[in-house]
Amino acid sequence: MITLNRLEKKYADTYAVRDLSLNFPDAAITALLGPSGCGKTTTLRMINRLIEPTSGQVLLDGQDTARLKPEVLRRGIGYVIQQIGLFPHLSVAQNVATVPDLLGRGKAQTAKRVDELLSLVGLEPAVYRGKRPLELSGGQAQRVGVARALAADPPVLLMDEPFGALDPIARDEVQERFLKIQRELKKTVVLVSHDIDEALRMGDYVALMQAGQLAQFGTPDDLVRRPASDFVRQFLGDDANLRQLAGVEVRHFVRAGTAEGLPRIEADTNTRTALALMLRAGSEQAAIWDGERLLGVVGFSDLARAEAAGVAPGDSDVLLSGHAG
Repeated sequence: MITLNRLEKKYADTYAVRDLSLNFPDAAITALLGPSGCGKTTTLRMINRLIEPTSGQVLLDGQDTARLKPEVLRRGIGYVIQQIGLFPHLSVAQNVATVPDLLGRGKAQTAKRVDELLSLVGLEPAVYRGKRPLELSGGQAQRVGVARALAADPPVLLMDEPFGALDPIARDEVQERFLKIQRELKKTVVLVSHDIDEALRMGDYVALMQAGQLAQFGTPDDLVRRPASDFVRQFLGDDANLRQLAGVEVRHFVRAGTAEGLPRIEADTNTRTALALMLRAGSEQAAIWDGERLLGVVGFSDLARAEAAGVAPGDSDVLLSGHAG
């Protein structure tokens, strides 16, 4: 869907991005990770031509984006930023409808789409469609920003540190909501982040950048278990194994057991949070529930083995068979 071919951006004698070639996998989240000034936001903005490349190509579904009018290109790409950028004088519904209105969609079709998206991001349409942005919390406003980016049903979604301005509780909630949306919609997502935890949790793939160039591309497990350089190893840190557990739901570690006397944890809770909840409850095990259905139990020993061995979400079948009984 998105291919970067020897992409470069140069300011005077300084390269912000240099000789960057990268394929972003379709229907997956790729996190652009790296320290400040490494070129990740510049790269993102060259995809939708908010910044024009000095040289190289950005291909969108095989088409050179330089051949498209910028406004046409951007209407087909969802864009979510940290500052959210909602129009304060418009209602929530009007904000979400911005792109469909520009595309000339019918009022009834747009109103239906707005309500569908508000429901998708966890905001009751009857309650929120008439509110103004100033009446929303930070987390609610960011959800509206996501809904607006999805309004025209774009195949590509660009996200520039979209959760960075939220407090930790709201950030965790909005991240979890977005992952559920992505499992349903399967967009091609490029997510810029300087937060290692966020990249390992949100990304199906991670592109780690260093001084405008690609240091390593792969799954979170690739970077954590098989770092390509000392920079990668040092950037991720000594606790990278534990950080990685934030990207895996606890359901993958369930084994047979009863719930009696054990704290309850929902199956879609990320594994690192589940570990924290067990510590808080003073229990070595927890009962894992999927709604009203008991899946089984998880203990410290199960999570310790996962942390030591390295686990990716795609390993779930192996994990479930390995822990059954």
